[in-house]
Amino acid sequence: MTLGSGIHTWQMHRVELRVHGVAGASPQSVLYPGHPGTANPGKVEPDGVTGGVGFYRPDPQPDDWNRQAYVWGSLTSGRASRALWLLLLPFALANIAFFMTPRRMVNGVERSGGVRLAVDAGQRLFALSLTGTALLGFAGVAVDILGWQSGHAATTWLGRLGPAEAPLRLALASLLPALVLALMWLLSNRSWQATDRVPVPEGAEPEPGGPLLARRRMWNGGPPVGRLRSLHVAFGFTLIAAVLTLAFPSPALLAAEATVGAVVVISVALPYAATRRDPGAAPTALTLLCTGLRWAGLALYVAALILLFRTDGQAPAAGPLPGFGPLVVTLLWTQIGLIALIALGVALLARGGRPPGLYDRALLGLAAPATLLIAWTYTAAFSIGASFAAAELVGTPVFAPVSTPADAVVLPDSYAWALYAVPIGIGTVLLLGIWLLVTWLRTAAAPNALIDGRYPPGERARVARAWAAATLTDKAQVVLAALALTALGTLALVGVVLATGPETRPWPPLVAAGAIILGGFVVVLLVVGWLAYRVPVLRRTVGVLWDLSTFWPRAIHPLAPPCYSERVVPELITRMNRLIGEGNRVVLSGHSQGSVIAAAVVLQLDPADRPSARLLTHGSPLARLYARFFPAYFDLGMLHAVREAMGWQNLYRDSDPIGGPVFAFAAIEPADPAATDQSLWDPEDAVAGARVLGHVDYYLDQRYSDALEALSGP
Repeated sequence: MTLGSGIHTWQMHRVELRVHGVAGASPQSVLYPGHPGTANPGKVEPDGVTGGVGFYRPDPQPDDWNRQAYVWGSLTSGRASRALWLLLLPFALANIAFFMTPRRMVNGVERSGGVRLAVDAGQRLFALSLTGTALLGFAGVAVDILGWQSGHAATTWLGRLGPAEAPLRLALASLLPALVLALMWLLSNRSWQATDRVPVPEGAEPEPGGPLLARRRMWNGGPPVGRLRSLHVAFGFTLIAAVLTLAFPSPALLAAEATVGAVVVISVALPYAATRRDPGAAPTALTLLCTGLRWAGLALYVAALILLFRTDGQAPAAGPLPGFGPLVVTLLWTQIGLIALIALGVALLARGGRPPGLYDRALLGLAAPATLLIAWTYTAAFSIGASFAAAELVGTPVFAPVSTPADAVVLPDSYAWALYAVPIGIGTVLLLGIWLLVTWLRTAAAPNALIDGRYPPGERARVARAWAAATLTDKAQVVLAALALTALGTLALVGVVLATGPETRPWPPLVAAGAIILGGFVVVLLVVGWLAYRVPVLRRTVGVLWDLSTFWPRAIHPLAPPCYSERVVPELITRMNRLIGEGNRVVLSGHSQGSVIAAAVVLQLDPADRPSARLLTHGSPLARLYARFFPAYFDLGMLHAVREAMGWQNLYRDSDPIGGPVFAFAAIEPADPAATDQSLWDPEDAVAGARVLGHVDYYLDQRYSDALEALSGP
């Protein structure tokens, strides 16, 4: 079949299917590497592209090859609305933490399954609490500060609504958190339609006890994500309704809110709503229950609004909104208890010593609770910073209703103590930066026989600095641990203060410094989001964050940015099945994050199709990062399963901060052509001024072409 002038026949014997990594690569950069801008030596033809995502071919095709590229960058950095995802980062971190949880395996059989199920339930509840923290932050700004306390603060900027019109003020103010929730609901539903609901091809049942990534149900997220979304939306509207009802109590409405809230919490804790089933499984009646709860939550919010409109106007009492402070404290205590239980459970699952492989588990297997702590810190920082900024606008923010000025805006006392950690956190980051700088300089100055034996004297220092910079990635777990410990200290401090009620007040200068820093954080976050909305280059840079964080499905937080793999993996499986069915030998070539996608696709292929496929990875973080942080999904057994499924070569450089070996550190020379791991020189040419490629342009290295030819043979 002829595809056009200068294009080879479609049914070619050898197919190279390239999958790019992060940073929103273009079809031109994947198909014509080394030829940026308008210098591309050929055209690019789309072949099954929707919304900028899909397959492309070069025109003309290279000799003896059918080259194709799968481009998926638009899923994370294409539309301008992606910039708003910065506000949803904590939800994405919660999903990442779920997949970081280790599993206790003994001789290929999972042990302590009950502990893991309990940890999973705790993580789902913690994710629900993050939704609550975010909405209480907006409610604190709009309902408590602007709708209630500004009624008696010395300010007139809110217009004609005076103190005696408190119910109307609260009703109007509550529209802000309600609209935020509705927007998250809308965005989640749209992305759900575009990614989670992409049909997953049915295939052979994986072997029992095999890699978790081999299960196609993992990418079949349509029903469970939809159910969890309904539950989170129900909880959000019920929480906003409770904020309003506590100000003007109605026993019947409070009882209804407590009932719906309890049913939502139980439904989230039980595993059934979040359970993923194999493609083709029939929907369950549980979906109807979750949908009903969603509308019940919305109905409660509407009922709370109606109650406010029927309430006689009265001037609000001085101080914070009645019931709001206890609501914040209750949620905080719940989060403290959940994170403690999750950490204990993960510690039990991680026991048993060092797993086999090149790298140890990150944070001794405790990366999951550490990541949840950082997610909580991000959410709390935004809420506290926004509350303090709003209080400054309408009055004088204070943390104790004793001897307060006339325009006082009282914030929860826990906010004051939490602000203590902000300068400490900034200091921790600065110390980490200094430590990383010193580590880099020491590593670069240390003798390196490989560099000294390969490069001329004038080039050795430059190459040594590049290679040393690449090793800093291996310190990522130290940075994560330091940030998590800072968050843990904050949570512990606030918990102790709430439990003991000391008479000692926070030191005002440190509180003020923390408030200024958090206010700046909120402003910077909004500015970056706005600029990323308008500037495509910055949007692609921010998109790198989503390339890394949204590979994983929305297993516990459905309002997070969507998982692009739920579309990418099924589409690649379908294309691989088609190419193999046409009698081609397909080499799946994955760079960086594309190698992670490629490995998942390999395990999803039917065993009968695998002999016609090969895998070529380059700049791959499979072992260096993923095996460390996601040991249940990328352990040594999974990597061996990929190698046993088909021929595999993995290219890496010592100058690459992301990629590395999978099974063993390889000698650059002499190279073992039969080994999976192949180490490359960088710079390739031992001449003055040769470019250090680091993580990019593996396609340009002669060793890439050699590996491609070797894999395409019998």
